[in-house]
Amino acid sequence: MSECRQPVVPGLCPPEGCPPFDRIECIVVEKVYDSCFQVDERTRDIIIGTDDWPTGPFGVGDIVGCAVTEGAGVSCTELSRIPTSEPGFFTITLAISVPVTLTNPNAIGETVDTIFTFTKTVTLCAPEGTSINCDQSALMFCSCIITGVGAESVTVTCDIQVCVVIKSTLVVQLLVPSYGFCVPAPCVTLPGACPPLPPAQCF
Repeated sequence: MSECRQPVVPGLCPPEGCPPFDRIECIVVEKVYDSCFQVDERTRDIIIGTDDWPTGPFGVGDIVGCAVTEGAGVSCTELSRIPTSEPGFFTITLAISVPVTLTNPNAIGETVDTIFTFTKTVTLCAPEGTSINCDQSALMFCSCIITGVGAESVTVTCDIQVCVVIKSTLVVQLLVPSYGFCVPAPCVTLPGACPPLPPAQCF
C-alpha cells in the first residue's frame, strides 16, 4: 500500500486492531482541491547602472552572485480563470514572480534587488470560491554572468530554475471521525522515532 493511501489510525494499534472512533467532529481546515508542480527554466537579462554598482572594473564573463531576496519568496498572481468542458475545472493563467538579489562581483556589499516574472497556464479543479496560491514554490538554481559592459551600466544574464507548486484551496468545514483531544506523552531524555517528513515534490 502506498504511503499516501495508508488508513488513518490513532497511532500504534494493538494486535487485535484499532478501536472504533467515538465521535464526529466539525473542524475548519484549508482544503486543497487540486495541485500540481513543474520545474521551469528561464533566462533573463538585467541592466544594472554603475550608480548601483560603483565598484569596478567589470568584464564580460564575470560571475555575479544570485540568491533569493532575503525575507521574500516565489509568489503568483492570478490573471485569468477560464472554465473547461469538464465541470469544476478551469484553465488558469498566472504571473509567477521570483525575487532575487544580484551581488556586484567586485564588492559583496553592493547588491541590486530585482524580480523575474513569467506567465504560466495550468488546468486545475478550482470550484467557485477557491484561491490559487504558490507559497511552496522555490528557486532551485540561479546562475548569472556579465554579458555586456557600457559606460554607465552592465548587462547581467541570468539562468534560473524554479520549482513552481500551484494549489487551489478553500477554507471549509469538514466532518471527521475523532478519538477526542490529543494528550501529549511525558517528555523523555532520549528522543524516540520522529515521523518522516512528507516526500519532496521537486527535489
